[in-house]
Amino acid sequence: MGKGQKVKFDLHMHSTSSDGELDPAALMRYAHDECGVEMAALTDHDTLGGLEAASEEAARLGMRFVNGIEISSLWADRCIHIVGLRVDPDNEKLARLAGGISAQRSARAVKIAERLEHLGFPNLYGKALKYARNPAIISRMHFAQAMTVEGYVEHLQQAFDRYLGDGMPAFIPTRWPPLAESVAAIRDAGGIAVLAHPGRYRLNEQWQFDGLMTDFQNAGGRAIEVVSGSQSSQYTEICLAAAQRFGFYASSGSDFHSRSGKRPLPGTQGELPGGVKTILELLQSLA
Repeated sequence: MGKGQKVKFDLHMHSTSSDGELDPAALMRYAHDECGVEMAALTDHDTLGGLEAASEEAARLGMRFVNGIEISSLWADRCIHIVGLRVDPDNEKLARLAGGISAQRSARAVKIAERLEHLGFPNLYGKALKYARNPAIISRMHFAQAMTVEGYVEHLQQAFDRYLGDGMPAFIPTRWPPLAESVAAIRDAGGIAVLAHPGRYRLNEQWQFDGLMTDFQNAGGRAIEVVSGSQSSQYTEICLAAAQRFGFYASSGSDFHSRSGKRPLPGTQGELPGGVKTILELLQSLA
């Protein structure tokens, strides 16, 4: 267990405020009562809407809670996700950025549905919308849920692997805000910018990986997810080495969306390895 890691924690989870299965309060109860999580962050995609309910329920349960968000960003024509931890949910700059991204998500959803129609999967927009508790944020996950229920794929990950993932037939490139702009908004809101799941971005060359780390650091990024439920475990050592080389704090999260998904349940993504400063140390120093 890494230095400073004294509690079971999960700093990357999603609720129905974006594309998760459980509403914010229910997610806190599930993480605490069923999974033993003692410290949690809600990091919904491009929205701050669920933080109040999650925070109130976490307080009732005696959990330590961290306000969070996951912002879709663009770097080298790739969608990169930046988690903001300890953000002020009332910050106007961050709220405006998130609102603009949500509008882009809505426009993208229409195009995804059109692409899927051409691929032989009709009328999926309305079906995906049924899974979006927040109609302002219709994500690829909602389409994956609809495709699974309709029997077009066997499970959620297969929908991404075959149709919805980056570069797949129903993938729609979107001009998300630049990485530096997202980091700046998080910092303006008093938050810590964390590079989410670095192993997911298909940076096959070392110079690409190092380029992302350098630009993230120069923008003001403070931490990276060394352990993530949505990247292969083989990347743990790669990300650990990157954290050590660049001086990042090491964060950890399950990227939990659904109890029926293939990702780990809250808090079960694995322990942080030793030899690196952890995000818990940074959060404690800022308390």
